[in-house]
Amino acid sequence: MTDNKEDRIAKLSKRFKTHAAGRPRDNSKQRERQSLYLDANLMERVDETYKEVAHALYPKSVGKSTFLEAILEFGLENLHTIKSQLSETAEVS
Repeated sequence: MTDNKEDRIAKLSKRFKTHAAGRPRDNSKQRERQSLYLDANLMERVDETYKEVAHALYPKSVGKSTFLEAILEFGLENLHTIKSQLSETAEVS
């Protein structure tokens, strides 16, 4: 009886060895959660545009995160255009 109880306790405590602060960092993640504060009007435009694109691509489906990743990737590939737009709107400090 004692062995069974100890085995059960060992199995239950094993669950907690891989969680929380003791969990090793997994650097092979392909995606990660980020929190950003963005302009509400911009996010409304993104939401509407995503719906339009998703509708246009039907019957294929695309997730919103994939849609946002594509927009960000395109922006990074066209950084010279973004820099010139930011230069026009940025204030001198």
